[in-house]
Amino acid sequence: MKTTTLLKNALALLVWLLAVGPAFAQFKVIGYLPSWTGDVNTVQYDKLTHINYAFLLPNADGSLRPIDNPSKLQSLVATAHARGVKVLISVGGWMNDGNPTEFVSIGNNATYTRNFTTNLINFANQYGLDGIDIDWEHPTSASANGYAAVMQDLATQLHSRGKLLTTAVAGGTWAGPYILNSVLNNVDFLNIMAYDDAAPAHSTYALASQSISYWRGRGLAANKTVLGVPFYGQAGGETYASLLSRGADPNADLFQNIGYNGIPTIKSKTNLAFDQGGGIMIWQLGGDATGTYSLLTAINQVVVQRNGTTPPPPSGVATMYKDCNYTGTAVGLPAGNYNLAALQSRGILNDDISSLKVNAGYEVVLYESDNFTGASLTVGSAGNSCLVGNALGTGNWNDKATSLRVRATTSTGFSVTLQAEAANVNNGMTAEPTTDTGGGQNMGWVDAGDYLVWNTISFPTTGQYLIEYRVASGGAGGTISADLNAGSIQLGNTTIPGTGGWQNWTTVSKTVTINAGTYNVGIYAQTGGWNLNWVRISKAAGRGTALASQESTEAQATQLYPNPVAERLHVVSALNLTGSGYTVLDMQGRRVASGTLDQGTLSVRALKAGLYTLVVTAKDGQLITRRFSRQ
Repeated sequence: MKTTTLLKNALALLVWLLAVGPAFAQFKVIGYLPSWTGDVNTVQYDKLTHINYAFLLPNADGSLRPIDNPSKLQSLVATAHARGVKVLISVGGWMNDGNPTEFVSIGNNATYTRNFTTNLINFANQYGLDGIDIDWEHPTSASANGYAAVMQDLATQLHSRGKLLTTAVAGGTWAGPYILNSVLNNVDFLNIMAYDDAAPAHSTYALASQSISYWRGRGLAANKTVLGVPFYGQAGGETYASLLSRGADPNADLFQNIGYNGIPTIKSKTNLAFDQGGGIMIWQLGGDATGTYSLLTAINQVVVQRNGTTPPPPSGVATMYKDCNYTGTAVGLPAGNYNLAALQSRGILNDDISSLKVNAGYEVVLYESDNFTGASLTVGSAGNSCLVGNALGTGNWNDKATSLRVRATTSTGFSVTLQAEAANVNNGMTAEPTTDTGGGQNMGWVDAGDYLVWNTISFPTTGQYLIEYRVASGGAGGTISADLNAGSIQLGNTTIPGTGGWQNWTTVSKTVTINAGTYNVGIYAQTGGWNLNWVRISKAAGRGTALASQESTEAQATQLYPNPVAERLHVVSALNLTGSGYTVLDMQGRRVASGTLDQGTLSVRALKAGLYTLVVTAKDGQLITRRFSRQ
């Protein structure tokens, strides 16, 4: 079942091009989140593709200053990655009132440049980031070559690791000549700061159009052209949300001689970015209003319209509707606990649910007050088409819910079969007819490094799951591994035996621990020489009851670092876990260590190299489970 190397490479290249085409064509929505403002838990992740955390500051020799609010960054990465949103660190900003002497020093010294690149790579790896955004405000004639040298070195190192490099540039043409063309070739995209012109007209549609025209005229590709818009007004820098609270009109651009962008202008600029560029950028997310007048919601409405789709509810096991009979704005929710802030971050307003659908095996508990207090109503898998005088006989619950829980019922019976040929991303494998039971197609010509990805698979509860692989091998077999969210969570390897033929099928399996949530599920060929028909993931019956409690919203952002770890593992959480008990389990579920967290850390020095599960018992009794790798 093996082809020649030439044909194999040609087929792999064709499949790769088909698979990555939509990703490159995706319209980017990038939001900056500063360390000093904005709440990780209220970000509308479903309306973003990238978040830039601002700012990491360099020293003149290429070393880095400690990042402000590191726990916020860790929480952001964990939460954004769980929602499929990439996170970059933004370096620089408005340093020294526009006199970036540190950047100039770094760019003019090759040793400092290399130090800077190495330190940024290490920082990105430490926090699990997807790339680096350089915000050098602004290069001049004396530093243009140094800026280009920094971007060249970063591009080489980041791109070889599959990470992004972006940069923020001035919207006006005055700074353009000092951005050399090599920079345009090295970046994945360019964030154009088309704002902060003369107040109050500091960010007009005309400035946006002129800025895009200038950079496109310089040869910048459309898919690299990202238009920046402000969520604040000038003069004064007051946020859009604050202006509205003082009486500004969300559909206007001027209030008390302060210029800002209201909803119509934001929508016009988003259409402009669609027509002439590849994305839109926001400074900054913490300045947005909530609910109807959200500027990010206005951007998302244009994105949905221009993509030619109706807004599908985000993947989940329960769907909330604004109006009765399952109409109006629909928002899907995975299993979890949602207080008012968490609901608003997903676009669900207070007292604004009129009907809901619930998948089999789940139920929704609606609460009248925030933080799961007050009167409650439980809605099972039958759902409820109208909470006015609801069929459950408990009175009028229309527009009454302020917080809610989505949870599995006692027995979920969860099982999902992922057909190999239906994967959302295919790198290197080729579909062919199969003689396995059920017919259809399988994936063959599998070499080491090939992989498949299925997007947005929801796991109802935390606990143990059985992963089954339907495989065949006419050779000696090989090794397959599974992971979640592009390898950020590793689920371990499984050996595939030789079966005596490329269509002689057998099923191999592995039991793993997975936290409740929605993930992109991937399988990876550690070694090749096998065919794959399907992957089935099922809740392991009667297993892992000690791990099966549902995590709270606060616990869901808990993160481990460094991971992989050599000596000491840090547990970062919104909860105070100092003094909490913990247990470490090996891949067979055997306890290999236990103790009490000391300042939120534990020693793993005595563990052998391999994959482990950490189970922390928080002081409120809930269990938090995370996977880590011991180097």
